[in-house]
Amino acid sequence: MRWFILSIFLVATVTVKAQHCPWDCSGMILLHSNVEKEQVYKLEPVLVDENKKIIVDSLYGTGKPTFDTCNFLYYDDFLAYRTKRIEWHYWYGYDTVYHFAAGNYVVKLNYCKYSDQKIYLRLREPYTSETRYRYIEIPNSSLLHLHEYNNMIRERETAAMKEAIKGAVIEMNCEKWMLRKEDCK
Repeated sequence: MRWFILSIFLVATVTVKAQHCPWDCSGMILLHSNVEKEQVYKLEPVLVDENKKIIVDSLYGTGKPTFDTCNFLYYDDFLAYRTKRIEWHYWYGYDTVYHFAAGNYVVKLNYCKYSDQKIYLRLREPYTSETRYRYIEIPNSSLLHLHEYNNMIRERETAAMKEAIKGAVIEMNCEKWMLRKEDCK
C-alpha cells in the first residue's frame, strides 16, 4: 500500500512540475529609443507603481537575495545582469532567451500583480541640480505577459515574436526623455 501511495505521489509531482511554465505571471515592458544609452542612464529610468514607489521584481522562496529593482536596462546590460544572477538561482536562466528584446530597454515585473494597476516610468529631470522626477504612465497595452508568448520564446522565434509585440513597444524620442535636441544624437 505504501508503494502505491508513493507511486501516485510521484506521478502527481512529475505531472505538476512538467506543466509549469517559467513565464507564468512574468511581465515585460520594452522601450525603444535612438538616444545614447549613457544619456538614458543619467535619467535613472525605473518602473514605479501607482503610489510612485519603485517596483521590485522578486523570486520568492529561494532563500537568497533574488529581489531586482525594476530599472530599465538596455538589452545587452539586462542580459549580462540576468546571466550573472544565475549563480544566485537557476530561474534567472529563463531571462537569457529574450532575443526579441535586443535593441530595446527592458524591465521585468510581476504581470499578475501589476496588470490591473497604473504603473509609470520614472525619470530624473535632467536639467536641475536638485533631484526631481517626472512620471510617464505606461499604457496597459504595453505590458507584455510573457506566458502568452511562451512557445515563441522557447522555440527562439525571434522574428515572429518581434512582429507579435511591435505594437506594445514604447517609442521614446528625445522629447519624451525630456532632453534637449542638442543632447540627443
